[in-house]
Amino acid sequence: MMMGYNWGLGWGGMLFGWLMMIGFTVAVVVLIVWLVRLSAPGASVRTDAASDHNQLQSALDILQARYARGEISKEEYLDSRATLST
Repeated sequence: MMMGYNWGLGWGGMLFGWLMMIGFTVAVVVLIVWLVRLSAPGASVRTDAASDHNQLQSALDILQARYARGEISKEEYLDSRATLST
């Protein structure tokens, strides 16, 4: 005789349901934020090689500026430039 739908989950099943609902909501929000940031104008995927090139260029620019201001000597400039080139 069937007295009801007793699946045996009780309070644990209700807690699991809430956790699943919160987890799903967080996943949807993260996905939307990721898609918006990916499609934003000016957003670009940077590779490690591009990042290294930009850092190297920046270091060379700083070195040239220091040499131009007279903060370092010609020998220091040439030595540092040779080090950065390798």
